[in-house]
Amino acid sequence: MPNLIYIILRRLRSPLIFLILVYAISMTGFVFIPGINDQGQTYKMSFFHAFYFVSFMGTTIGFGEIPYAFTDAQRYWTLLSLYATVIAWLYAIGSILGAFQDPAFRQQLKRNAFNRKVISIREPFYLICGYGDTGSQLVRALAKEGILSVIIDNDQHRINELEISDFVVQPLWICADASHSEVLEGAGIKHPWCTGIISLASDDTVNLTVAIVAQLLNPRVRLISRAETPEAEANILSFGANEVINPFEIFASHLALALHSPSLSILFDWMTAAPGDRIKEPVFPNHGMWIICGFGKFGEALYRHLSDEGEELRIIDVDRNKRNVPVGTVIGRATEASTLKKAGIESAVGIIAGTENDADNLSILMTANEINSKMFRVARQNEDHNEHVFEAADLDLLMQRGRVVSNKIFALIRTPLLGDFLRIIARFNNNRASILVSRVIGVIDHETLELWEVRLFPDKAPAIYSMLDDQQILVKDLLRDPANRCKIVPAVPLFLKRGKGNVILPEADRILHKGDRILMCGTLEARQHMNTLTHSINALGYALTGKYIPDGCLWRWIQSKRKVKEDVESCG
Repeated sequence: MPNLIYIILRRLRSPLIFLILVYAISMTGFVFIPGINDQGQTYKMSFFHAFYFVSFMGTTIGFGEIPYAFTDAQRYWTLLSLYATVIAWLYAIGSILGAFQDPAFRQQLKRNAFNRKVISIREPFYLICGYGDTGSQLVRALAKEGILSVIIDNDQHRINELEISDFVVQPLWICADASHSEVLEGAGIKHPWCTGIISLASDDTVNLTVAIVAQLLNPRVRLISRAETPEAEANILSFGANEVINPFEIFASHLALALHSPSLSILFDWMTAAPGDRIKEPVFPNHGMWIICGFGKFGEALYRHLSDEGEELRIIDVDRNKRNVPVGTVIGRATEASTLKKAGIESAVGIIAGTENDADNLSILMTANEINSKMFRVARQNEDHNEHVFEAADLDLLMQRGRVVSNKIFALIRTPLLGDFLRIIARFNNNRASILVSRVIGVIDHETLELWEVRLFPDKAPAIYSMLDDQQILVKDLLRDPANRCKIVPAVPLFLKRGKGNVILPEADRILHKGDRILMCGTLEARQHMNTLTHSINALGYALTGKYIPDGCLWRWIQSKRKVKEDVESCG
C-alpha cells in the first residue's frame, strides 16, 4: 500500500501545488479587498469566510455572496478566482485519472490484490515460477487433481492467456520477475501452506536464483527446478534438498534405456505419464549407426547416453565453428539429401532431428524417409503449438520438452514415492523389469493407468491407522472391495517404504505398520475403493471381518439395540 500512495503523490505533486497556490492567492485577495456591510461600513473578510467562499466557488456549487453582498472589486476578484480554481481542479482531476491509468500504479494495484489473495490461502498450494509450455501443462494437470497453483511469469502475453483459460481449480497469478526476492515473498514462498516451489524459467540463471532464495527464506519447502545444462543442474543440487529436471538428459536416458532394456523404458513412460494419458505403445529401436542432427544441448546429451550404450554415432551440424564436436562430424545442413548421404543415411538404423527449429526437424525427417524408410525416426518439438503437425508426421518417438518436464514433475508431486521407486528399478535387468511390466499390464483399464500413494498416517489413512492398534492388517487387505470383500480390486502394490527399508512388489501376506508408505497402481475405480477403506472404519471393518462396524456414536447405539446378525464370508 505505501507504494501505491507514493505513485499517486508522485503524479499529483505538481497539480496539488498548483491547486493550493490558486486557493491561497484567491483567499488572500478576498481577505484584503474591502467590502461593505449592511450599515454601509467597510469591512474585511476573515480567513475562514474566505476559505469557505473559495471552497464552494471553486467546486462551482455557488451558494452566494457571504457574509454580505459583494462590491464590484470583490466580484472582479471572484471572476478571476473562479476561472483559476476551475482550471486548477481540471488539472488536478486529469492528473488523478492519469495516475489511475499509470502502468506502474495498475501493476502495483494488481500486486497488492494478488498479495492479499495469497495471504488468505488456507489450502496446500505450489508456487510455480514460469508459465510457458511446461508451466501451462503442469498447472492444468495440478488443477485436475484439485491442487491450487500460484504462478509468477514476466511475460504479459502468457498472463493474458492464463486469464482467459478455464481450470477446474482457478490458480492465482502475477506478472513479475521471479528472480526478485520480494516477488517470491509476496507470492507465498514463506506461506505456511506452501507445499513446494517449481521453477520452470527458460533461463538457468533465474532458476538458480529462485533456488537460492528458496533455500534462504524457506529451507523446509520442497524445490523442483528445471535446468538445461549439466552445470546448472549440479549447481542447484549442491545445496538444499532440491530436485532438478533436465529434459534433454531425461529424454536421452530414456532413449538409451529403450535400447538397453525395453521393459524398463516402458515402465518409466507409464509411471511418468500425465493423468488421463493413454498408455503408449512400446518402442523397440535397433542397435547400429544413429545420426544425430544438431549438436546443441540436446545433441550433446544424446551423444553421451547413446555412446555409453556402445552405439555408432554420426553428428550433423551446420556450425563449422562449434567447438568440442566429435571426430567425424559432418558439417552442413541436415535438411539437404546430400548432407544426409554424406553422413551415411542409407545404412543408419535411426535418425534424430534435434535442432532448435521445428520446420527444419520435420524437413530433415521427411528427406531422410525418402532415402531410407526403414529407419527409426525421432524428432524434437520446440513449440507447443506445432503438436498437431508432428502428430501427422507419424514419428516413432517425439521429444516434447515441455511435456517431458511437466510429466516428470507432476509424477513427483502426485506420488512422492515414485522418485525412489524409479531410482531403484533403474538398476533392474530386463527380465526383472518384464515381471513388473506384466503385473502392471494386468490392471490397466482402458489404456490408462492411475498411480497413487497410501500413507499409513493419522491424517492420511485414519481408519487403518486406528485399527492397527487392535489387529493385524495385511497388504492384501488393502486390495479388498469395500462392497464385496471376496472381490479383489484391480491394483498392484508396487513399492513399500518403511523407514529406510524398501520393498519392491511387497507380498500379499506382508503385515502393515504405522508409518508405512505404499505406492499403488491400478484403475481409477480401485483408487476410489482404496480411499474408502483408508478413511471409513465401517468399510474397513467389513473388508477385514465381514461385519460392518458402525463409525459413529449414534449408529453404534442403534446397532447395539437392533443386534443385527451378519454373515461372515470366508475369503481368506
